[in-house]
Amino acid sequence: SYIRDVATNTTMVRPTVDACGGTRPLNSYGMTVSIPKITANSTVATVAEGGDPTGTTQITSAYVNATVIKKAGFQRYSVELLDRSDPSFYEIMLSNLRDGYAQAVDEYVIAQLVAGGTQGTAVAASSAGIISFVSTESAAAYNATKRTATAYVAGTSQWSLLMGATDTTGRPIYNAQPLTQNAGGTANPTSIRGNVLGLDLYVDANMVATTIDESAFIIEPRSIEIFESPALTLSANVPTTGEIELMLYGYVAAGVTQAGGIRRFNLT
Repeated sequence: SYIRDVATNTTMVRPTVDACGGTRPLNSYGMTVSIPKITANSTVATVAEGGDPTGTTQITSAYVNATVIKKAGFQRYSVELLDRSDPSFYEIMLSNLRDGYAQAVDEYVIAQLVAGGTQGTAVAASSAGIISFVSTESAAAYNATKRTATAYVAGTSQWSLLMGATDTTGRPIYNAQPLTQNAGGTANPTSIRGNVLGLDLYVDANMVATTIDESAFIIEPRSIEIFESPALTLSANVPTTGEIELMLYGYVAAGVTQAGGIRRFNLT
């Protein structure tokens, strides 16, 4: 006998996308999204009565162009699997494809952060290094954008480092916070969400697996724009065999608009 629960290690969770504020709807036409960006702000000065204000700086602008790309998965299966499988192969397959699609979009956004973000000051792969990274780069993000960063995205190795971090007396800094003096936040093995020195923690298994460059990001969410279409399915039959081909796909475009608002972990 077969039970209906299927063992799988896939998930639709997209921590980095969530840390960036999620996605916006993508227009149903075009293969480029042009995001307006002010490249030089206007200035205001004291002008005497009847004076000429034209000496002040005027706004200049440009566009950040994000290319629309397609993410797609594919499955070919027999009509017997469709008609007679229990549990339903079709439902399992579609769920698995959706999980894979979510992971692919998350990995794409991670790549955009690496390509468009700003490398932080080099720090050690230690608790002290993380404290230095947060304190230095959060201020740098504010200086660059005039907005505060809100999210700390960490790979699993950094998550492990946070959970194991202790003070000089051996007390945990981030784990078991209620028992810790001068706690720096929360990071525990039962949740991929927490807090690091005031920033919302998101743990993402799609990031690099060791504590190296780009193993963490500090994010000011308005510094990146992510556009996404609904996930669609396209099905066709193979007449000679009766097999069925199904593609699950969607379109996504992302672009960093303020490089200074994305701070990348830099290992010394």
